[in-house]
Order: sequence, then structure tokens, then C-alpha cells
Amino acid sequence: MSAYLFLIIALLLNAGANLLIKYAAIGGGAAAASQPGLAGLVRPYLSISFLAGLICFGLNVLIYTQALKKLPISIAYPIMVSIGYLIILVVSWFVFGERLTMPRYLGAALMMGGLWLLVR
Repeated sequence: MSAYLFLIIALLLNAGANLLIKYAAIGGGAAAASQPGLAGLVRPYLSISFLAGLICFGLNVLIYTQALKKLPISIAYPIMVSIGYLIILVVSWFVFGERLTMPRYLGAALMMGGLWLLVR
């Protein structure tokens, strides 16, 4: 399998893991925040979405390692972080209703410009 294909799979797993853990943190459809005491604190960590996020992180590390066997880390890491951020930016807007402000748009554009300079 191509090193870039490993990298794409790894960055999708990483973004997915972050989104799943965010979903668990905000209750994941359950009324976790309304539970008093320790039960309210522990419940997100026992949710399916949190556990799935951890699995995605673990798979991300394994697959990213395969990508790093052939790609320079000075190329692979910026691709992973930049494109992963864009995925999270868009999905968090659709799924979590997070606001997309002009500074975020500008920051994303600057990241893509920097990434373009790195990989060309």
C-alpha cells in the first residue's frame, strides 16, 4: 500500500477519534452532564463514542507508523495536522454547531498555503 494512502487513512482516523471524543465529552446523546457526582464525571469515558475514539487513536498510531516508514516526518506531520484540522473544522460546524469565524477561515487558508509550500 502507498505511504500516502496510509497517511490519508491515519489522518481520517485521527480526525474521527477527536470528533468521537468531543461527542462523548458533550454527552453523546446521553444526559451525562446532568448526573451528579462521580457518575456524571465517569460516564463519558464509558460511552461507546469515547471507546471508539480511543480505538481510532490506536489504529491511527499503527497506520501512521506505516506511512512514516517511507515519508519524511517533515512532510507527513504537517499533512496530518493541516488536513485533519480542516476535517474537524467542517464536521464540528455541521455536527456540533460550532461557529466558523473569519479568523478561523483565515487561519485555515494560511495553513493550506503553508502546506502547499512544504509539499511542492
